[in-house]
Amino acid sequence: MKHEHHEADGERESFLISTVIGHVVMNSTACVVPSEQLTVEAATAEFQAGVTAVLRSWSAFRTAVESGWGGVASNEKAEFLRSHIFECFDYKKSKPSVDVYELEDNLAIYLEEEFSVVLEDDSEKQVAEVILKMFDMCGKGDFSLSRQ
Repeated sequence: MKHEHHEADGERESFLISTVIGHVVMNSTACVVPSEQLTVEAATAEFQAGVTAVLRSWSAFRTAVESGWGGVASNEKAEFLRSHIFECFDYKKSKPSVDVYELEDNLAIYLEEEFSVVLEDDSEKQVAEVILKMFDMCGKGDFSLSRQ
């Protein structure tokens, strides 16, 4: 699958974030940790909480899980996806084990294979972009996106 890369400007980024995880506005200055106080554990905890929130807010995924489209193991399949994302994004490594395009492909394939959901709204792209952006921000001590 060929992907075109476009730099997201602030307006598109805000649209993606609000589309995926809602319209919650927070004071971003209260969500920034000085680099000398930032720990791998704190960044990881914030990132993982943010991923959990993004997945719960992703309507296609939430509907598939809540409706049991993955069979009796729908909740376990959802947890597996969440855990897999956590494994791909480890602050102890130099970079994530997937890029945005691999992540979006993995999300779309997983939903199709495990929940019989064929995404036609490009929501997997939006989710992947938010997760990558959140990983970068949390790694820099900026938790504003993970707390939305």
